[in-house]
Amino acid sequence: MNFTQYLVKKTAPSGVDPNSSAFRGHVGQLEGWVSIIGNFLLFVIKFIFGWMVNSIALIADAFHTLSDVATSVVVILGFKVAQKPADKEHPFGHGRAETIATLTIAILMAVVALEFFKGAIDRLFFSDSDIDVSKIDWLFITVVTLTALAKAWMAHFAFQLGDLINSDALKGDAVHHKSDVYTTVLVIAALIGARYGIPYVDGVMGLGVALMILYSAYDIARDAIDDLLGKPATQEFIQQIAEMATAVPGARQVHDVVVHNYGDQSFISLHVEIDEATSPTIAHNIADNVEHKLAHGLNAEVVTHIDPIAVKGKVVGDIRSTIENAMIPFGEDFSVQDLRIVGENPVESILFELPVPADCFQKDEVEVAIRTALKKTHERAAVIIEFKAQMTE
Repeated sequence: MNFTQYLVKKTAPSGVDPNSSAFRGHVGQLEGWVSIIGNFLLFVIKFIFGWMVNSIALIADAFHTLSDVATSVVVILGFKVAQKPADKEHPFGHGRAETIATLTIAILMAVVALEFFKGAIDRLFFSDSDIDVSKIDWLFITVVTLTALAKAWMAHFAFQLGDLINSDALKGDAVHHKSDVYTTVLVIAALIGARYGIPYVDGVMGLGVALMILYSAYDIARDAIDDLLGKPATQEFIQQIAEMATAVPGARQVHDVVVHNYGDQSFISLHVEIDEATSPTIAHNIADNVEHKLAHGLNAEVVTHIDPIAVKGKVVGDIRSTIENAMIPFGEDFSVQDLRIVGENPVESILFELPVPADCFQKDEVEVAIRTALKKTHERAAVIIEFKAQMTE
């Protein structure tokens, strides 16, 4: 058991379920309070040392660390709100408060970065004040280096907790800590440069600090905005859903899986293919069993749609092969879904779905190729193709 696990175990409420929202909230608030205490102490050290030698880079780094206190407060508030149960105004719960907290962190970082950028420009071009090299010695530099090591540990701590509960908010806070490590390294370079007679390095490194903070803010904001807009589920998660669903007797294949995430809870809808000869009662039982299995295994609300398909006979197999062969030249990972036929000798209608990437520009060419191939063997059959946008990465 490492220190992070030990700390979580010792501070967690007695008997709390590790899969519960209460445990998730505890972990988030633990990271927030550790960050607040650690960052405030580091801010005091950096600010005093920066003021002593009049270093814009070190003072900027100090206020970057202080901004981590503000972001940690946001993390704590975000997790508190996220634990609130669903209500009339928020029927899907408050889980996305974590994502809003992550975006707020990014905005605060960007504001701090722009202020430091302005300060560094002033130091380089408009200020006559230079860094006081007389007070910079190796003990001074060593103390500043130790603050970087402390931030490295805090970043590692936040990443571990973020992985433990799969939280983008904690991982975002970890990125903020990590960026502070890099900026402190730039500050150390500025101090060493000043010590050896190159004082303008302080302003240059101040610019570097600002740009690094700004990039980190962009990186965090991009992920948060993707979550709010609704990014697709990963292929690994879709595969896990498919494997769990098709383990239910009677469920043959899964497609059109849509996942919406609200904090630690998922809302999943999916289509399950079954033999068209299955009775309505058994089909309903299959749907219920799939929903029950996914709901308990993935902490999700699940809605299942049943698709009866033709699964037997040479005609069905030949038609499926014809369609798949027609799609090979396009180099996409197409798969035939919901294949149904009306009539058999002759086939009167062929109906199926094709999942394609949301940005697919070959739909017309694919449709022409499939219709041309099917016409050779089923000239009179009506072919109905429905293109479905994929909801995965």
